Amino acid sequence: MMGIEEIRRIIPHRPPMLLVDRVTELVPRRRLVGSLTVTGDRPLPMSLLLESWGQAALVLIRHDRPMPDVLTDGVPVAGVFERIRFGRPVLPGETVEHHVTMTRLVADTAFVTGESVVGSTVVLRVGRLVGAMRSVESLRASLDAATREPHAVAPAQPAEPAPVASGAAR
Repeated sequence: MMGIEEIRRIIPHRPPMLLVDRVTELVPRRRLVGSLTVTGDRPLPMSLLLESWGQAALVLIRHDRPMPDVLTDGVPVAGVFERIRFGRPVLPGETVEHHVTMTRLVADTAFVTGESVVGSTVVLRVGRLVGAMRSVESLRASLDAATREPHAVAPAQPAEPAPVASGAAR
């Protein structure tokens, strides 16, 4: 249904970080099935498996509003991943299929859930992803504010040695 060129028109990711090869099913604002064939000589790291699933989710969320330029169209932000469960590693030569279901869409914030499978084996479950679009300006303002404000409690001062009482019984 959708190959890499169509996917590149929807999400801003580019090789080597574009981790969705094709979309085989898309029901707007409801569900998507996308896939990635693992190449190379090592298993797909779990962090990249989750990233790949997230990119498939972004295709579902943004398919009707393509955004190839984050400077003008905004930046996709994964706010929260909840109840993540990993299964076995995805090995070179295997194709992982991502199943994504949108459960809610409120303004620019989407709530999605799903899983990834290799054949009939579940290799990832995502209880919920909350993602949003943010402008570059709002992210810069947040970063500027974060660098001006202290985030941690001031380091504790070294304890003064306890005074030694003279003439105390031992």
